[in-house]
Amino acid sequence: MKGILLLSHGDMAQGMLQASSIFFGENLPQVQALGYQMTDDSEAFEEQIGQAVAKLDSGEGVLILTDLFAGTPAHKTTRYLKPGQVDVICGVNLPLFLELLGLRESGDLDLKALMQTGKDGIRLWEVIQPQTDEEFF
Repeated sequence: MKGILLLSHGDMAQGMLQASSIFFGENLPQVQALGYQMTDDSEAFEEQIGQAVAKLDSGEGVLILTDLFAGTPAHKTTRYLKPGQVDVICGVNLPLFLELLGLRESGDLDLKALMQTGKDGIRLWEVIQPQTDEEFF
């Protein structure tokens, strides 16, 4: 199974991991979250990423999900990037992460389709007033 490393500024990565427990339970194998805090040393954070990648890789690789393209968490992954073995997707959201958790055991992840799921998860909520309850449900 492919390992998953969530990286973010602040506590977003930990929050996403906690939110996923509602759907997938609390003990997700080969998943870890790291948050870069304003007071953190960026070089030490980069070392934490390397340790996490080594820990999470059981031979099928690791997918790193970061919150922001070109932010410190994403930038610090470049040392570990090995396309096909250690890949990085920037701009993670909860729909993308949940889809990944549901699909990763198959071993056949399509990263472009996964990114499309994240894009499709961004919607404008428009409330439509139904005439009756039956029309709403």
